[in-house]
Amino acid sequence: MKIAPITIIIIGFLLCTPVSNAQNLANGNPVKSTDLGISVQLYPAGVIPTINLERYISENSSLLFRLGGNFTDRQDFSNENDHEEGSGFGGSFGYRRHFPFSKGKMVAGLHLDAWNLWIDWEDSNTIPISGTTYILVLQPWLETGYFFPIKNSSSQIGITAGFGREVNAITSGEEVAQDWIASLLLHYQFSLN
Repeated sequence: MKIAPITIIIIGFLLCTPVSNAQNLANGNPVKSTDLGISVQLYPAGVIPTINLERYISENSSLLFRLGGNFTDRQDFSNENDHEEGSGFGGSFGYRRHFPFSKGKMVAGLHLDAWNLWIDWEDSNTIPISGTTYILVLQPWLETGYFFPIKNSSSQIGITAGFGREVNAITSGEEVAQDWIASLLLHYQFSLN
């Protein structure tokens, strides 16, 4: 089973974050906020549940790291095959800007996802054929949305919309779909500081 390079980077960041907070305290520097949470990304051909770590690098900007699974049923969306369905794992790295608005904050971000996917495909030609294709999907996308705090807690809930492009960077097997993608994300996160 192959592991995407972005997955290794995210795991490394997760392991180093508590150390960097301890070093900031020891040096007398203020600790930047770190949030941990979950999200569910819904798109027309599937769902992506993730665990998220958002590390603030300034008062109004942050880095976002996600690890999770991608479950897809492309139905008849594919131009390559009659039916495509599959799943896999991966993660993403992103940058967000935060803008205070009303009781919460607006966010705008740029992300890059990498997903290891195994796609089962079928074609119903005169002689039906089927198979499995491995792909490493790179998915650059833009995000915008709104987060609002949960009263009397250090938690927040958010909803964001994303738009990007799926690119099959590595394909082992028959060609499968890659296309533009729009999604809706639901978030819950809480502060670790």
